[in-house]
Amino acid sequence: MRITLISFLLLLLNSTCFGQQDTVEINVTDYNIHPDSRDNIEPKIRKLLDENRNRRNLKLVFPRGRYDFWPNEGREDPSEPSFGFDIHDASGVCIDGQGSEFVFHGKMTPFNVQNAKDITLRNFSIDWDWPFIAQAEIVKCGDDFLDLKIDENVYPYEIENDILYFKGEDGGRSKIGTDYNNIFNAGNKDIVSQTADNPLGEISDATAKSLGKGLVRLHFKLEMKPALGTLIALWHHYYVADGIQLRQSRRLRLEQINIYHALSIGVSAADCEDITLKQVNIIANVKKNRVFSTLADATHFGGCKGRIVIDSCTVTGAGDDFVNIHGAYAPVVKVLNDHEALLPQHDTYIGFEKGEKAWRVDSATMQRRQILSVAEHVDELENDNVIGHRIKFNENITGILKSGDLLENIDKNPDVEITNCRVMKSHRGRGILVTSPGKVRIFNNYFKTAGSAILIEGDRQGNEYYESGAVKDVAIENNVFDNCFTSEWGQGVISISPDIIPKDAVSPAYHHNIRITGNTFKHFDYALLHARFVDTLVFSSNRIIYTNTYPPFFPRKVNVYLDGCRHVTIGDNICDAAFPGRNVWIKRMKEMDLEQYGSCPLKVSPPED
Repeated sequence: MRITLISFLLLLLNSTCFGQQDTVEINVTDYNIHPDSRDNIEPKIRKLLDENRNRRNLKLVFPRGRYDFWPNEGREDPSEPSFGFDIHDASGVCIDGQGSEFVFHGKMTPFNVQNAKDITLRNFSIDWDWPFIAQAEIVKCGDDFLDLKIDENVYPYEIENDILYFKGEDGGRSKIGTDYNNIFNAGNKDIVSQTADNPLGEISDATAKSLGKGLVRLHFKLEMKPALGTLIALWHHYYVADGIQLRQSRRLRLEQINIYHALSIGVSAADCEDITLKQVNIIANVKKNRVFSTLADATHFGGCKGRIVIDSCTVTGAGDDFVNIHGAYAPVVKVLNDHEALLPQHDTYIGFEKGEKAWRVDSATMQRRQILSVAEHVDELENDNVIGHRIKFNENITGILKSGDLLENIDKNPDVEITNCRVMKSHRGRGILVTSPGKVRIFNNYFKTAGSAILIEGDRQGNEYYESGAVKDVAIENNVFDNCFTSEWGQGVISISPDIIPKDAVSPAYHHNIRITGNTFKHFDYALLHARFVDTLVFSSNRIIYTNTYPPFFPRKVNVYLDGCRHVTIGDNICDAAFPGRNVWIKRMKEMDLEQYGSCPLKVSPPED
């Protein structure tokens, strides 16, 4: 048989990790780890990794089957999640599940990758037998009651003092929370249109009564009456532990992975460099008739650099957005001397290391100003707790940096490529959220989202998340937007909505250089594009098809809404004659800032609001 050079290289890459020819392969059966035993393999995995911690280019192979993980009972803090695979201070590790099911129990982070490089995770699924979300079918309802059918074998529960509790595998229990609790159509499992979080009302305050045989009546005032047979996902935990957690690591590849459940984000990365997700699906387990997958975002990347590549991934059932990629602003508390400033500790703080550069951001205008180089970063401690950060700069900052300014890490902003993904309406929230000044490419994806398909935002000082990354180069091309934005998570199919509001028609813009070209919009309502504070925005060569699939609901009767945008070009779009509106509304703009050409010109008028 003739083997070409390309075929040989593909074989080599499939047999090793990161193309390393000196890979040491270990079959986990050599460590008495066997599939389908239902034994707890966590201690054996921990021992295997510890014994091979200093070995480079290690490949662990799991014969196909089911493997179970329980929390490490000997961990220092039993209240903290336990790790299934703790891959830290390592180089060249590959975990190959060969199609295996990794099933977790209790409070666990399946994978922790920290201070590592050249790591490959592939060919497995992640799930829990006892998930941290419960699911029920609505079988009857009135103005002040809701009857739920709950499978007690899958979602064990008890009622005490008129409160419904869901049992945990660890013996604990929890009640319905106050946040998401979304409802889904019985047939296609999509989130019911024109519903968002807690659409039925204050279900968390309901009193409960058992009707026997898995039927529970909840008493509370319903804000809407769902169709019988509607499914409801009941969140009774929040942000417990991520599925695959990547920290301070580089050259990471995840491929052919199905995450059916995770106790917070499916894949989260912070302070990492060069990440690839290929066929990583965060999806509801249809074999178990679930409508939910993760408790929070499908994927989330904060303070990363290099390239983030997301290719051929699907999301259903996630508790929040498909992708969120951003940096983080750090407010200046005090200028300490000619070269030092004090920053507060914050959950989203991503740090400024020696040799990195920072933009000074004017908090009044959110404009990037001077560039400063970091000489030193020292944590401020109080009783061994970090309460702030002292940043020393090479430059004299007198008269440049002041209290109230923001700092943004220039180096921790990645290039982004998202292609060939399927983002479905059966998950909460939006599709792709991205704020990075790197090169962003969103090509050849299929969107059928409940909220906005794409959101480009950015936080002003005072927003609790401090998410940064005003964009400078974004291309959104050749995507299909199929009846997106059926729920009010966003302002349109594509929503560009930084927190800062333009003051007038000459205020300098926040975002720059966004091109939306060659896409197909199949839509039932007006709201295609909402854009605020963008300089150089192109909306051209798109096909706009009227579907009439859902009733329109968005109050603003406008197709393209422009607020404070500069240098906008709209041209050569092909629009169905029946499509409603066929208009563009402008606000805080000069006439010269909008140019239209070619087919499908849109009527221009000022907004009513």
